[in-house]
Amino acid sequence: MIFVILIAAGIILIVAAGSFLIQSKKDAFEKALALAAMGNYVDSRILIRDILDANPSNVRAHFIMAKIYAMEGDTLNEARHLEKIKKIGSYDKEISEAAVSNRIADIYYQQDLFEESVFHYVDTLSGDPENLEANIRVAFMALGQKEFGIADKFLSRVPDEKVKMTALFIAKGVVAAILRKGDPKPYFQKAYEEEPNSAVAGFLYALTLSRSGEHDEAIRVANSVVDLIPDEYVRYTLFQFIMLEFLLKGDLSEALKHSRLCMEIARNNGWKQELIDSDFHFALIAVKMGRLEEASEYLIEAESERVDDERIVELANYKYQLETKRLEAGKPAKSGYIPDQELGRLFPELFPVERYYEISGLKSSKSFHIKGIIDEEGGKIVAEIGKIGISAMDHFRALKGVEFKNLCVKVVIALNYTISREVPNKEGDGLNFMGLSKTDKETRALFKFRRWKDAKISDIFLRDTLSQVKDMGLDKAFIVGDAEFTDGARRFLADNSSRLSVLYGKDLEELLKKALRTPG
Repeated sequence: MIFVILIAAGIILIVAAGSFLIQSKKDAFEKALALAAMGNYVDSRILIRDILDANPSNVRAHFIMAKIYAMEGDTLNEARHLEKIKKIGSYDKEISEAAVSNRIADIYYQQDLFEESVFHYVDTLSGDPENLEANIRVAFMALGQKEFGIADKFLSRVPDEKVKMTALFIAKGVVAAILRKGDPKPYFQKAYEEEPNSAVAGFLYALTLSRSGEHDEAIRVANSVVDLIPDEYVRYTLFQFIMLEFLLKGDLSEALKHSRLCMEIARNNGWKQELIDSDFHFALIAVKMGRLEEASEYLIEAESERVDDERIVELANYKYQLETKRLEAGKPAKSGYIPDQELGRLFPELFPVERYYEISGLKSSKSFHIKGIIDEEGGKIVAEIGKIGISAMDHFRALKGVEFKNLCVKVVIALNYTISREVPNKEGDGLNFMGLSKTDKETRALFKFRRWKDAKISDIFLRDTLSQVKDMGLDKAFIVGDAEFTDGARRFLADNSSRLSVLYGKDLEELLKKALRTPG
């Protein structure tokens, strides 16, 4: 009997001691948070560190330490302790896996550490596939890298009725437009209705209205936001759009007026190429209207700057034939040229589907290799952050000397050419080669390799390249480098697609992957 009593007393003492320890830790946590609330972060951390020294796997202690760092504004150390909780892998009602992963991901997102952010958001989604924050954030980071397919996977999990956010509607509209997946118009309409003072939403909605033939409404919406645009280049672009809308309506007077507004903005800002474009548009509309004298000044200005621009030259010749009565207005020249055809080309050239993305402002200023973390279906492909690889494009940019040259040679071979010789490069960082086609021995090409990043190719660069091709007696040129295009470059490339090929974006990424796999 005495033995039983002693055992019972021992159990009571053990339970009491355990309860005391739990209460002591609870008191320590509360005291630490109270000290942190008063700004005494050092002493508050000392209390929690004593607990962690005794038990490094104490999840509650790491959680409280993370809270203290958050109160102090030290978010990176906050993330460090939350990551330890993830590594331990123990959670409760207050400390859920999704909440911990989302907080870490948000911290890294705010620090522009996007690879780390995606990594942790995808962890959230592995246990909670419908998590709104994680789906929206990963989708926007994918859009920032022009990975529209990946973005679509995550956006499709976000119901329209649950999140009524202008940026989200814009993102869904852009994805629908770029992937040709459904009608983008309802999304841009919702964005505009949600935020009528958003110039981006208004511009995108007007663009979709135009594509559906609602030109009067497109003009009304565009005019409703034009004064809200602080950026001069966006205003210039919007006036271009309104000019084209009046052209599509057949209102040449208003089209001419808006082409003049574009001209004034370009001139005031010293934009040489945009001024030449505006001169050409003004002259083209004026010739169509029969206002030949009014067209002369601006056509001469455009021709003097672009002496080899066939479209400007053809318009000048057409105007001359009208002035000398060799041609009746509205009739095509012997060459087949007629202003109506030229006017019809302007809208698809100036506002291709890709313009939705450019106008949206969704492109990230910082590039990172999202496909080194997740695949096309949105599934994680790396188990640890340290194992995230770099893209083939970044590898291409990072190579130097012989290694860079060897990769360029492999690219030329992958394009079914052999290298004849290296050509001096006077334009900066990169290499030039002359190559001979393996399939057609008569075809010779110039290859320009450039380590561009966040660059824009201008029509001047393309014109200079074609001049170089002509001077060297070659047939065409390949430009290899990741860059965007100016409007002028896009049009020039369309007009010279048989003589100029620019390898960029996904096409270049795939070509580089193929070249990197080639032995030698």
